[in-house]
Amino acid sequence: MPNLPSPFPPLPAPFLYFLLTLMPFLVISQPLADQSQTILLTIKERWGNPPQLSSWSTSSPPCSWPEITCTGSAVTGLNLTNYNITEPIPPSICNLKNLTVLDLSYNYFPGNFPTVLYNCSNLRYLDLSQNYFVGPIPSNIDRLSSSLRFNFTKANILAGLTENNLIGSGGSGKIYRVAVNNSGDYVAVKKIWTNGKLDNKLEKEFSAEVDTLGTIRHCNIVKLLCCISSEDSKLLVYEYMENQSLDKWLHVKKRRETDPARRVVLDWPK
Repeated sequence: MPNLPSPFPPLPAPFLYFLLTLMPFLVISQPLADQSQTILLTIKERWGNPPQLSSWSTSSPPCSWPEITCTGSAVTGLNLTNYNITEPIPPSICNLKNLTVLDLSYNYFPGNFPTVLYNCSNLRYLDLSQNYFVGPIPSNIDRLSSSLRFNFTKANILAGLTENNLIGSGGSGKIYRVAVNNSGDYVAVKKIWTNGKLDNKLEKEFSAEVDTLGTIRHCNIVKLLCCISSEDSKLLVYEYMENQSLDKWLHVKKRRETDPARRVVLDWPK
């Protein structure tokens, strides 16, 4: 039987080579997307299918979900800040092997520090602030991804508690402006002193302030970053606000009263 001519023109050799080299990537990336979808939907189910995650479904790929950041088809970022999640962080979250950014701040995660995150080996950014964790920070916290960079250490804070950095004082202690790196970043540190007579009172004050600031969630309230406790003092570390105290802005200081040009007048209606 004679060979019939093909109705299609022959493909050029370079194009065939391109298709052959591309095919393995197409085969690999599709299962990776399916695997990430399965992991994320399992996490959603473990958290009780919160309505905030209604876009997470089998009808769309994970890279189209608003909380997800992808590189290619790999899930690299997960932003779930302020999603009212109340269930623990499941270990399966670390099955997202390419995850580098994880923001779980402003939720209601309970229990001790989530050591399940030790298995997230590629994390570069982790935010667990403003949650309901209890207990001490684990001594083996260095098992977190070695790629993580902490903004400051306890040593940074203690070294900055000098008179030159003092910005305020009150009945229970002093407040310092402390540099935490060489990039011009600062924190405000409230140091509550203790002594034999006031131990019990100040311990209660310290606990009350930590509990209160740990439950308040508002963009206009300075964030409590961490607390450091020792035998002779208690430290509360806050985000630093450059414009100083509300009292200073509301009440004209005596030195300004002698100089009308420097007097600040609030112009709200009387």
